[in-house]
Amino acid sequence: EFFHSAPRPYRRGVVCYGGRTMTVKQKTQRAVWLLGIAALVLVWCSKSSPLYAFNDWMDANIFFTMGKSMLRGRVLYRDVFDHKGPVLYLLYGLAACVDNTGFGGVLLLETAAFAAFLWLGLRSAEAICGRALHPAWTALPAAAIAASRAFSHGGSAEELLLPLLAAALFGAVSTLRASRPMPLRRVVLHGFLAGCALWLKYTVLGFYLVWAVLLAVLYLRHGWRGPLGRAIGAYLGGMALATLPWVVYFGVQGALGDWFTCYFYDNIFLYKGEGGGAAALAQHLWWAVRDALPAAVLLALFLLWAALRQPAAAGAVAALAAGLAFTSLMGGYLVYYGLVLSVFAPLGLVPLTFLVEKCKAPAAAKRLAPAAAVALALVWCVTRSPNRALRWRTADSMPQRRFARQIDGASLLNYGTLDGGFYTAAGVLPPCRYFCVTNMPLDDQWAEQNALLAGGAVDYVVALTGDLGTAFPRYAVVDQCSCDGGEGLLTWYLYKRQA
Repeated sequence: EFFHSAPRPYRRGVVCYGGRTMTVKQKTQRAVWLLGIAALVLVWCSKSSPLYAFNDWMDANIFFTMGKSMLRGRVLYRDVFDHKGPVLYLLYGLAACVDNTGFGGVLLLETAAFAAFLWLGLRSAEAICGRALHPAWTALPAAAIAASRAFSHGGSAEELLLPLLAAALFGAVSTLRASRPMPLRRVVLHGFLAGCALWLKYTVLGFYLVWAVLLAVLYLRHGWRGPLGRAIGAYLGGMALATLPWVVYFGVQGALGDWFTCYFYDNIFLYKGEGGGAAALAQHLWWAVRDALPAAVLLALFLLWAALRQPAAAGAVAALAAGLAFTSLMGGYLVYYGLVLSVFAPLGLVPLTFLVEKCKAPAAAKRLAPAAAVALALVWCVTRSPNRALRWRTADSMPQRRFARQIDGASLLNYGTLDGGFYTAAGVLPPCRYFCVTNMPLDDQWAEQNALLAGGAVDYVVALTGDLGTAFPRYAVVDQCSCDGGEGLLTWYLYKRQA
């Protein structure tokens, strides 16, 4: 049936799934649906899509430059500087192997991650409602997330965290409904994924702390003290497995100090927001709801439904959301920080599908409801994405593409600001550790960049100021281009070293 899967008897080749059974063919069809939905919403909403001439978001281009540098032999944090986690840079480096001067590989990465998130979110919804749902329903949370302000430009660390968080959420809700401890191999897997999240962006650790506490309480309530001890060891072992490759990578390069100083010390003690406290958290939470409103509505709908029907599930999800919000939103706030809270959006399918099933509508109309969800999602993405005005731009309108033709593989420095995407478009590696100026208050960034220009060490410079020639007379403006990437009009200047 189109609305939900009918029960089938267990037989060889069929796996037990959400209280029902599913054949390999059905699982394949489901995967195709979810990949298709992920591709559909991302092609319209992510600036990594071919509908956009270039993803000029500075954060994504920093990730790209760090990842390419890593895969070409430079050591993260020691030779190239940024303050996100090494897993993020590895993913972007692998994407660069597909497309070195554009975001085709990043779009594939986003699509795979988003499809995995939808699959796990759907399974969580099915575990709670006790029946298999048609995958077309996931188009609703997919569109709600991808067309929100929190989704931002596409390719954020928060977006790539969604499948990791969704895996933990599914593990939690399925274990809460089970009458036996989680298998140890699955505990190891969850520990490994938590370790990957730690080394991607550690601000989601509040979610995993609450997750561990919930499972521990469940084990103790059932008297599973022996399994609890083994589960703790297995979970920590999984996290160690995710950490060990990075210990080896940085240890062999003699860069363990650079890793911990940049990723933990600088982030905790140098990268400060507006201040902490309950008032700041409440304000940031309100902004996160505002910037991801459709997804927040889906979560609220689920919590209202579950509070009446499954209070334990409502309490567990609320606790996980609180833990995630606490560590993700307590410091500063940027529009994409709250995207991680969208991990709960697929749970809104539980009350929605119950409402459709219970409503007094013709059976044919109910069967078409998931198809209507896909159509609605498409319309929503096309018309509501914050990036919609940036579609269909020409390559010549983008300073990154325009300047890349002139740079033509020569040495380049992105001066005085975040990475504008010129290293990416030109296909070149940066000339120094501080290849751009981040929002970390580190004077070394300016000192290194100024020394390079004073010595005429690079062929080209891109900057957001047109008067660099005053301080560095060896460089003269040879081109300029203005472009609005969605955050206001910027004018980029291209400087060339004079003979």
